[in-house]
Amino acid sequence: MAAKKKRTRKTKDDFTKTDWINWLWPVFSKYIRTRDCIRTTGSPLCGRCVTCGKKYPLGKLQAGHFIPGRTDAILFDVRQVHAQCYRCNMKLQGMWHKYFLFMLDEGHTHEDIMAMIEESEDKVEFSREWFEQSMEYYLTETKNMVEEPPDAEL
Repeated sequence: MAAKKKRTRKTKDDFTKTDWINWLWPVFSKYIRTRDCIRTTGSPLCGRCVTCGKKYPLGKLQAGHFIPGRTDAILFDVRQVHAQCYRCNMKLQGMWHKYFLFMLDEGHTHEDIMAMIEESEDKVEFSREWFEQSMEYYLTETKNMVEEPPDAEL
């Protein structure tokens, strides 16, 4: 019998682009879902799907992309990622027609949306520093949203 290969844990120095994306995505997703929960219900614990409007607990919401494909240019674009339920995001392929109406209701113009679609094809280079700074930013912002009531004044 062949000996089992011992798995060594990767360090950040060994991370590939995919490793960095997988490292940041859960934190970015929680930031988006928390932001939208507070925006739609006033609570960081539950929110409404932007496409069907149904209320779900934070853990049942996903960070759904307005423009499908999860390309580098849109993957972490806060303008184009919002809380969606699993059904709308996955089963119904994002409910693009309702997401489009949501984006218009949010104040995006047709020109803004066309620019987002064009930008979605752009080549984006991420650096280790960008990933690390983004991680710190989204962790801090999520913590601040949860700790501060939405109506808190400074």
